[in-house]
Amino acid sequence: MRKIIFTLLLLSLITPLTSVEANATIISDRAYRAELRKEQKQDIKQIKQLFKTHNEYANKHNSAGLKPLYADNYINNDGFDKATYFKSIDETWAACEDLTYSTKILSININGENASVNVEESASGTITETIESVPVAGEIHSKAVGIYHLIKINGNWYISGETAITDESSLLYGDARFMNIEINSPAQVSAGEDYTIGVKVDADEDTFIIGSIDHDPVKYPPKTPKSELRALGQSQTLERIIKANTDNLNEYAVASLAISKVRTLGEEHYRIYMAGLACVMKRVNVVPKNNFIEIEE
Repeated sequence: MRKIIFTLLLLSLITPLTSVEANATIISDRAYRAELRKEQKQDIKQIKQLFKTHNEYANKHNSAGLKPLYADNYINNDGFDKATYFKSIDETWAACEDLTYSTKILSININGENASVNVEESASGTITETIESVPVAGEIHSKAVGIYHLIKINGNWYISGETAITDESSLLYGDARFMNIEINSPAQVSAGEDYTIGVKVDADEDTFIIGSIDHDPVKYPPKTPKSELRALGQSQTLERIIKANTDNLNEYAVASLAISKVRTLGEEHYRIYMAGLACVMKRVNVVPKNNFIEIEE
């Protein structure tokens, strides 16, 4: 009987304590989650402001304003560190003085002091080249999807890296600005793998096009690929099989086109003239070979 009484006493003592502890845990969890949500909302607000500021400085071509938004250990998936990245940006702005940018945030994922921001980006501008002593106006267009990697330092967010997923750009002169030019290539290949690059142009029957297809590994300073020019057939398409580089570099599928027009001057008299130029590029991410994979039978 005494054992039962002692048991009842213990139960009567433990149960309220357990209940108090459980209630305290619930309150603590709720407070923690509320504080976490509050902190994440503040982080999201700061990150959105970071990209707004980034876009403003980019459209002003203000690299001095942009640099403090990047962490000192910044690196992107092409292997460009902060110094190389900004040097390439300054050279781009020198060549295209009215280049403008637009960024759309798709999602923000925060993990402690790190974050990843999925974005869609576009850019456009004009450029002037001299061809045979004649100034020719061109247009630059670019669309990309990628991930910005962020790090939080002393309460502030900085861009610590970028991963480009897709990137397609075009430089169009003359009549090429009004043509539908499409380049096709895989978004990802293995190092040393064969893949096909194709380009298709929607042009009328009075148009004659010659072009070349090549790949351009991402290096700095960049090098212009040189390959043999070939005429596009009646289908206005051109294809080439390319072997991806084995230097662990991402690369671009590149198609360069020279567009000529035929003008009828009279019976059996024609005039052929250069009507436009085009260079279209598409990113191909190259996965390096992993020599440390072992599959056991």
